[in-house]
Amino acid sequence: MPFLAAGESILNLTSEDSGALGKLVFVAQVISYIIFLRGLFFLRKMARSLLSHKQFSLPIIQNLKKSGSHFIYAGILSFIILFALWLGKLLGGSLELTYDNNLIIPLFLSIIGLFFIIQSETLALAKDIKEENELTV
Repeated sequence: MPFLAAGESILNLTSEDSGALGKLVFVAQVISYIIFLRGLFFLRKMARSLLSHKQFSLPIIQNLKKSGSHFIYAGILSFIILFALWLGKLLGGSLELTYDNNLIIPLFLSIIGLFFIIQSETLALAKDIKEENELTV
């Protein structure tokens, strides 16, 4: 079964990739892409709510937190996929230590996810302070 390894732009069609590891990596990559797309969906929902000029509303905070969580999950799953591919090469006897950009994308996804979660917590705190100020006036 052919699959696209993390960071590769060419579909590998070799018979050695049709083993259990190849199928597992393919399924994990599909799940990772679905999680990433769900994160984009929640980010889109947040942006739509933000355009209605309700910056401190609960749907914005919740969607931002969900989006960040999905990005973190996608980043962690991508790290696991890269580790599984590396481990498969190690067990196959063809270890390669090369520098490439494969680690940058999962790291970037994880950092963006953490940023969105921190931003949602900041907005929740700002919402509470705003509500408290409205009650005192």
